[in-house]
Amino acid sequence: CRLPELDAIMINRQEIAGRRNFDLAHELFHILTWDVMPPEPSEETRETGGNRVEQLANNFASALLMPARLLDRHGNWSAMKDEDLAGRLNDAADHFQVTTSALKWRLVALRRLTLTKAGRVPERTCRAGKEAGSGAPPPPFSKPFLEVIALSLNQGVLSVRRAAGLLDRTVEDLVDLFREHGVEAPVEL
Repeated sequence: CRLPELDAIMINRQEIAGRRNFDLAHELFHILTWDVMPPEPSEETRETGGNRVEQLANNFASALLMPARLLDRHGNWSAMKDEDLAGRLNDAADHFQVTTSALKWRLVALRRLTLTKAGRVPERTCRAGKEAGSGAPPPPFSKPFLEVIALSLNQGVLSVRRAAGLLDRTVEDLVDLFREHGVEAPVEL
């Protein structure tokens, strides 16, 4: 979301960490290139394909999170036996804190893994990341975001009720959010 006073990236906190990391890097590309390549007003989530801007955003995210020289430290991917590949992909994905699927497609794009070999890795053997199926999601919003909300409240630019409504929270929830992130709540709360 791009506003005159604030650029914000909103990530689904219910997703696993590897997916959130990739989404954040993907959206960072959009923030950095907004003026010359604005994204579509609403995007469909997909790891491959999409229009050219989305492909570039995915390539940026992949390169940022999984640099080729660091991937090469995990061995010769094309020489690995099919039965060993899924485990190696899972371990490396955990190391890079991405999903195994994202790692697999990064290796294909780098030609470290053929499309045929990647296709032989059964999806059921690929983990989504260390957090798959476990762990609590991170708290809603972020500390810098809540600091902006607190500043807006303190300056009288935003009312407490309006802030709570915009964030789909009660006033009491807003107080809890500030406390959870260690942000000093405005006096009026």
